[in-house]
Amino acid sequence: EAGLTDADVDAIAARLAKLDARKPWTRETLSLIRKHPQIAASRLAAKLGRETLPFKVDVRKLKKLGLTMSFEVGYELSPRGKVFLARRKRW
Repeated sequence: EAGLTDADVDAIAARLAKLDARKPWTRETLSLIRKHPQIAASRLAAKLGRETLPFKVDVRKLKKLGLTMSFEVGYELSPRGKVFLARRKRW
């Protein structure tokens, strides 16, 4: 669902902050997926200097929040993810 209220945006941002508590990764990962849609996870992970499996696990966390979509090859921001990033420019 792409229609996000201010409360929805704040709730997503709070959840992402929790995911970033030990080491920030969500902003960089969402930005990478936005810039490189439907690119293999192994290639995206390599761009971040990460192993593929942990990268995929993290992207699944973003998917559970409704921010990404998975394809046979790669990922893309979901409509909800696009709206969130547009509304959360300071994030």
